[in-house]
Amino acid sequence: MARNKVEYHIQEGAFHTFKVKAGQTIKIGQPVVISGDMTVSLAGAGAEAIGIVYSGTVGLDGVTAGYKGDNGDVVTVVVLKPIVYLTAGGAVTAGDNVEVGAGGKFIKQATGAKVAKALTGASGDGVTFTAILA
Repeated sequence: MARNKVEYHIQEGAFHTFKVKAGQTIKIGQPVVISGDMTVSLAGAGAEAIGIVYSGTVGLDGVTAGYKGDNGDVVTVVVLKPIVYLTAGGAVTAGDNVEVGAGGKFIKQATGAKVAKALTGASGDGVTFTAILA
């Protein structure tokens, strides 16, 4: 069993790096949500967190002081779902839930089943974006 604040058993490939949103301070062990292109902020009560902060910018105290977006810090987040590239069928914003659209493309969720959450945005049809599968 590991001796850090988060790890118990983490599968290989579960670590992903994100920027910390400006104005935010995030600490090891806290849940995060997508708040911009490959950017995270602290998850609020009842929010759909994408993962838990494992570590961050080298040389900083991530337990007491935390990682600050205003300083350009990054965090490593444990995400136990695959991150993939998808093709948009229309505009998608980072943080949007997405569903399958026409022609095998992906669109912002409206009435269909959620299949992923966008980690980056797409300006329109045919644009590739990054998403975490649901």
